[in-house]
Amino acid sequence: MSRYRKPTDASAIMQLDEEGTAEGAPQTAAAEDGVVRALSLANALLNRPGGLTREQIFDKIELYRARRDERDRLVGSQRQRADDALEKLFGHDKEHLRSCGIKLLEPTAEDDYRYRISRTQYGLPDLSLTSQERSALYRAQLQFARNTIAGLQHAVWAIDPEYDDAAGSPAAPRVVQSSIGSDTEVAHLLDISRIGLRAAITFRYTGRGRRQAETRRVVPLGMGVRGHWYLLAHDLDRDAQRTFRLDRVSGTISTLPAASLSEPESVTLKQITRGGRYAALDVAAEVDRNVAGFTEHDAVEGALRVHQDEAPGTLPKLTRGTSRRRRDDASTKTERVINMIALLLTRGGIRPSELLEKYSLTPDQLLRDLLSISLVTTDQYPDTLDVTPFPPLNDEQFITEYLTADQPIELRASGGAMDRPVSLTKPGAMSLLIALKSLIELCPPGDEHIAAAAESLQRKVMAIVPEPIAHAAESMSLAPQAAHRAVLRAAQQASSAGHAVELAYTDISGRSSTRVVEPVQVVHDGPHTYMRAWCRRAQGERFFRLDRIADLKPLPHDPQGERSAALSLSDSSGPQVPVTADSVSVVLRFSPSAAGQAFLYHPVKQHTEKVTGARTILTSFVTKEAVIGTCLRAGGDVEVIRPVELREEVAERALELLGQQQK
Repeated sequence: MSRYRKPTDASAIMQLDEEGTAEGAPQTAAAEDGVVRALSLANALLNRPGGLTREQIFDKIELYRARRDERDRLVGSQRQRADDALEKLFGHDKEHLRSCGIKLLEPTAEDDYRYRISRTQYGLPDLSLTSQERSALYRAQLQFARNTIAGLQHAVWAIDPEYDDAAGSPAAPRVVQSSIGSDTEVAHLLDISRIGLRAAITFRYTGRGRRQAETRRVVPLGMGVRGHWYLLAHDLDRDAQRTFRLDRVSGTISTLPAASLSEPESVTLKQITRGGRYAALDVAAEVDRNVAGFTEHDAVEGALRVHQDEAPGTLPKLTRGTSRRRRDDASTKTERVINMIALLLTRGGIRPSELLEKYSLTPDQLLRDLLSISLVTTDQYPDTLDVTPFPPLNDEQFITEYLTADQPIELRASGGAMDRPVSLTKPGAMSLLIALKSLIELCPPGDEHIAAAAESLQRKVMAIVPEPIAHAAESMSLAPQAAHRAVLRAAQQASSAGHAVELAYTDISGRSSTRVVEPVQVVHDGPHTYMRAWCRRAQGERFFRLDRIADLKPLPHDPQGERSAALSLSDSSGPQVPVTADSVSVVLRFSPSAAGQAFLYHPVKQHTEKVTGARTILTSFVTKEAVIGTCLRAGGDVEVIRPVELREEVAERALELLGQQQK
């Protein structure tokens, strides 16, 4: 049992207590009152089929009652301002519930002042999954098993609550593992989807090689992934179609007010919205064209430009990086926590580590969610939901003691009013639709039945998610780059048929080789796609990037062996950068436009410039040639800072290549 006890005074959970917790540690965590209010409102109305009046709600829910009582002690204009503030707060909480998909009904007649939530209309509808659709659902989950794609695991449970993901699914072998996009890219993707396609938006964008971001005003037309996520849009300031890489977007993506548009811009927006412009747009072809538009000559010129200058005399202070997620808004938190309550009430015995994974949370977010859950009032007011074991109110203790123990969490309530998932969550909906789309567009030979089931399930999911997210998902293109499709298809066929292939391969250091391998999986990891295989020459597991495969020759009469068969049934840790005694330690600077890529190079330490967003990292490469090749291909987005000699060598190599290209 946990040695922590729920404080008898709810205010200790609601706000930080300078005197610390009962165990002597300073209190650093508190429940979030906006989440508590909204969920208590939902629970109160669900347990009163006849509804509650505004005053009854304020009586029943402590956080409203405290504000109302404070208002009642005031007089005159002060009382009016306090009443307006309370009404505004109540309005926000109702909208947060509606954004979760909860149908909260306002009073409808002069003699009826009650608010209601219908139990029969509460929660997700039953999608009546077929066995084939269920197989596609689990294949989608397994395909992203190594990735923390936000909310995907919850979405799978919400669609099929009877599925026990701990037991696995024999109908869904691990054929493909995917990780499409960084956290930043997926977050921007979701922001655009929430606003909706063909609506005017604005954001800050740092183009390739640029030192500072600039404001862009665009109308989104579609999105596609070619390693990175790209936004295809009409640029209002340039009155032309443009493509934007989402990891180069910074700050908030927001809607452009109609009043800020000029008359010609308003006309353009109407033409796009009504389908008069870009009606026959081929998103996949346009993304392909724009991605291929940056030539090798452009890349080498960019690398020379940034390496010709002298290296900085001093380095910024590099520290060990921590995983940071942007703060969720009140609506997103409410949606997540109300679905977490349903999971805990339905399943029970969920370990904290499972909740962290299911909802892609950081420890501090999970602690605040659990504290907020503990204050949601139940039908037997003033009782609250009973979280056992109750977490400490100190972040460090929560990590070092509560999470380390990983004791299953039980949630007890006097009634089961909130025991149904109300949504997939918006991140979960987008994640699931991306996963299903990848099953359809990256379908390996022999899995056509899975692709067909994924299409059927995709239609059902689109019918229950917010319309902007459905439209955005429909417009997406996940197909691989045209240059890689033949190699990808051959690798998939070899994996499905169980035979070897002969590769002509160039590694990151520029060394070419020919080898026979036994492909077992295609792995989409961040901006790169790999063939996972048993390498006969190396006698071990290896990952081969598709863009480095010069030629692939199928060997249909050379069957795969037992070791590749065993490998295909095992989980993969993904492509790793080997660190040996011969590895080269370097300090690299990523331009603001490429800062989001730094995580791909496994930084040991890093520093992010507050003003520009550029990122400096300390990392290792297998060889010096690997460093030089990386910088030459980055087009000025990545430069060597230390060692200085290697920086100078990159500049010399760039000059040499430019001279050869001019001959």
